[in-house]
Amino acid sequence: MSSQPLRDFILQDRPAAAAPWTAISLFSGAGLSDLGYEMAGFQFLVQVEMDQRRAAIGSDNFPSSTWLVRDVRVSHDEIAAAYCRSTSRRLDLLMATPPCQGMSSSNPSRGKRQTPQAKALEEKNRLMLEVIPLAQLLEPRIIVVENVRQILTLNVEYDGAEGQVVDLLRDRLQDYEVFPNVVNVADYGIPQVRRRALIVAVHKDETCPESMLSRNPTPLPRPTHAEQSNNGVLPWVSIREWLEAMEYEPLDARSKDDARGTHPLHFVPAYGPDRYQQVSEIPAHSGRSAYDNDTCPSCGRQQVDTSLILCPACGVVMRNRPYVERNGRPALIRGFHSSYRRMNPVRPAYTITTNSSHVGSDFKIHPWENRVLSILECADLQTVPRFYDWTRAKEGRTLYLIRNLVGEAFPTYFTYLHGRALSDLLSSSASPTRAPSPLLH
Repeated sequence: MSSQPLRDFILQDRPAAAAPWTAISLFSGAGLSDLGYEMAGFQFLVQVEMDQRRAAIGSDNFPSSTWLVRDVRVSHDEIAAAYCRSTSRRLDLLMATPPCQGMSSSNPSRGKRQTPQAKALEEKNRLMLEVIPLAQLLEPRIIVVENVRQILTLNVEYDGAEGQVVDLLRDRLQDYEVFPNVVNVADYGIPQVRRRALIVAVHKDETCPESMLSRNPTPLPRPTHAEQSNNGVLPWVSIREWLEAMEYEPLDARSKDDARGTHPLHFVPAYGPDRYQQVSEIPAHSGRSAYDNDTCPSCGRQQVDTSLILCPACGVVMRNRPYVERNGRPALIRGFHSSYRRMNPVRPAYTITTNSSHVGSDFKIHPWENRVLSILECADLQTVPRFYDWTRAKEGRTLYLIRNLVGEAFPTYFTYLHGRALSDLLSSSASPTRAPSPLLH
């Protein structure tokens, strides 16, 4: 079974710490992405997150790290000083996973760049460049920045200059080789299509053998899966294969009791009669949408035109289609063809997002059960190991925050694989030892 290594990764006990490399994380969330790098041998000495709730959950899982609840943009010296108090070693890895609402495909203002909301979000498009001041202070051996793939072609303003992110990084960090990449995590056996920009900058004094770059011209793990299998590369893991392998308890949104399993994170919202009918009438394993439901629930008329909300035979509302009341009259909810739709069972899941509980969002309905995915299923698709401690979120009755944190993260299994590749690079390099910038002393 091609999903077995991933299943073993998620269900393992927390491994013993083995951390030959040091790391700082910016925009850490609760450390879900950091966790993979830690499991690959990177010890996070400083993690920075502006949201107190996220930082509190993260600190429970990284007890030996200094968590700074700060805005990175005004805290460069403080972050660098906190690192220098922790160790006299040169920093091995500086990573940043800033929020990406300014460019995300789920952003409602995307394509409307002049709206006040869009202008406010554009500030977030510059956040990944906050690695520059810290890199100038600490001269890390490797820098990793992750964001949505659209960021690679977007012009941004930074410190009086305007240009694409990669060009600005190369201009301000001339001691680094900058490798821009677009990664799809499905290519690494993760049953989810999630494409992200991953920029890796390697300090030019790293002397990794030329043979490493000839085998793999960018500092990334080698893909193990592909949409079409060939030359020993496995096919993508489908959502059906994954859900069946994980053997989750069946859930059903028809009632609160049926919508909750025995695991504290395995539950889903219960629906009212109309919403439940919309979901339940989508044929299992079909990948179809509630907009395609074409049998009138009142009179049984079949093949009702999908553009109609009233049955042409009996005049009654087609309640098995997504609709709202506007000025006392029913109307179809206008959405993308991917909304109110079951996942295609023979393909990986679509990107797990922060709104994974919203049935009207993209491809959020379970392939054959009448519900969305549970928090547990989303966390597993994001490959968060089960040993991760969510106690603070559960006790604080902020379970919705777990969905947000899970949807924001870069999958832990990928960052583990990437961490192993970076560890090999660092191990093979005869980089000179260097103290941090004298500006810090």
